[in-house]
Amino acid sequence: MIGATWTIWKKEMRCYLVSPLAYVFLAAFLFLSGLFFYLGVTLTGEASLRVLLANLAVTQLFVLPMLTMRHFAEERRQGTLELLFTAPVPLGAIVFGKWLSSVSLCGLMFLGTAVFPAILAYYGNPDWGIMATSYLGLLAVACGFCAAGLFASSLTDDQVAAGLLGIVILLPFWLVHQAEALVGDDWADSVKKFGVLVHLESFERGVLDSADVLYFVAFTFIFLFLTFRSLESRRWR
Repeated sequence: MIGATWTIWKKEMRCYLVSPLAYVFLAAFLFLSGLFFYLGVTLTGEASLRVLLANLAVTQLFVLPMLTMRHFAEERRQGTLELLFTAPVPLGAIVFGKWLSSVSLCGLMFLGTAVFPAILAYYGNPDWGIMATSYLGLLAVACGFCAAGLFASSLTDDQVAAGLLGIVILLPFWLVHQAEALVGDDWADSVKKFGVLVHLESFERGVLDSADVLYFVAFTFIFLFLTFRSLESRRWR
């Protein structure tokens, strides 16, 4: 299982590194990161990444489904998914390896923003604990969103449709913090617990709450499981 996952991960990382689309998204992500960093520091006067990291979490909602859209949609369009199914590779290793490659690419994108904490450290005295937990929050969001993007990619053979479907799947988890307008004050607090923003707040405050960590673990696991079942159902058609 581990060896097969490693093989799939290497294959997908090679595909990312030779794909111009990946570099376009990386450049766009870093450009937006620089813009958010500049606006955050100049508008608030804080030696922190609070504004930057909050906006990057929103950016992932639109970027990550587009990064994961090719994984299974392209395999289906080219007819190589059936070959992958007949290879001596567990289906779980295929799903996990592709997901892990997407998360790894997100890690490289986050690494590109490391210059901003360095700038703050040079000119000020930032709170490193809050920065560390904020980045962990971003990584947790990336894990969940990549899993949802994979699920969307497993449902269609059109890459663009897979990317848009991924955004549609994720939007309710982002917009649910406006639940008061839909369900009223009595149910709002309960409904909000299903949203991403509520569970990001503790990370941004420098707190690792076990309930919030469990939320992102469950979010990721559920969408990976749905991806597995989607592919499994196709495998036996």
